[in-house]
Amino acid sequence: MIILSKTLFAKLCEHGKEAYPEECCGAMLGDIDSESGIKSITELIRIENKSEENKHRRFAITPNDYRALEKQATAKSLHLLGFYHTHPDHPCRPSQTDLTYAWPVFSYIILSINKGEPSECRSFVLDTQSKQLTNETLIDK
Repeated sequence: MIILSKTLFAKLCEHGKEAYPEECCGAMLGDIDSESGIKSITELIRIENKSEENKHRRFAITPNDYRALEKQATAKSLHLLGFYHTHPDHPCRPSQTDLTYAWPVFSYIILSINKGEPSECRSFVLDTQSKQLTNETLIDK
């Protein structure tokens, strides 16, 4: 389970609208409850989409981006919880590319942007047994 506040959800939607018709991407920092395992997002960090392919269908985060995010999380005593991105004019289902690059420790939020407007939003985690991205409960409060 992952919790995203309405304020941060609005920021995610704004990022998606600004990037449309290209995919936007970013990172999620926050806390993990040690007993329940529930993740709470406290900060979204925008990342420049560095894809060298069609940015309407792909996004890329570089190793340098990743190292900088880990450093930021550590400096703020937070965890890097995962990444978000948009699917312009496409459902918020993980693509094969999303699955290929997924790591089991992270959450992946996908927001559909249809004709420039935010639509459905879902979160996924990598199931290491089935090797598929599966739905993760996304709570917005």
